[in-house]
Amino acid sequence: MLNYILPPIIIVISISILIMFLFKKAAQIPAGEFIADEYKRESEKNTEKMISSVGQFGLKLLERIMHRTKLFSLKFHNVSNAWFQTIREKRQRSVQLQKEEQEKKVLLNAEFQQADETRANETVNVQYKSNVVEEVRSSRPMVKDAVTMPRQKMVKEKNQLEEALIKRIAVNPRDIEAYERLGDYYLEGDNFQDSLECFKQVLRLSPAHHKARLRIRRLERMK
Repeated sequence: MLNYILPPIIIVISISILIMFLFKKAAQIPAGEFIADEYKRESEKNTEKMISSVGQFGLKLLERIMHRTKLFSLKFHNVSNAWFQTIREKRQRSVQLQKEEQEKKVLLNAEFQQADETRANETVNVQYKSNVVEEVRSSRPMVKDAVTMPRQKMVKEKNQLEEALIKRIAVNPRDIEAYERLGDYYLEGDNFQDSLECFKQVLRLSPAHHKARLRIRRLERMK
């Protein structure tokens, strides 16, 4: 910026020094005897006019230079502000894009985790259903064996099953399988109220449990 301001100032100072030099030279020139007084006065007037004209020209030039310097400073200020504003906006956009990318990554990770949990739950449900089928098959003897088995032994085994399921729930209160099997056990014994409570607990632990919903609707209609 100084490269634009210094040259005009140097020019004005040089003109001022030249004017002062002319003044001194004019004062040092001796008046010749052969020069008439009238010519001398005319020469002095012309010198004063020239000096006045040069001074006015210098002032106008200085005023014009200062005006242009002011305009240049204003333009430079506006350009600098626009440049800084552009840099700030680019930085803000970059930060916003990074934030959005981070949020997308977090969302995708959450979706992947949820999908993995869903697949894991489906696998557990399939395995559980398979186990239930095997357990039902093994716990329900054939009709011929049931006829020959003493009634007291059957009751004892059922009580042992109930106690085992209750112990499992006491050890792990979030054991969905134990609650579901206990609900089936009470349903087979016509203990509808306890069966309903067991399936409600299953639904609390696993809101998407389809079998528990069906059992609850059935038991509520049987009340």
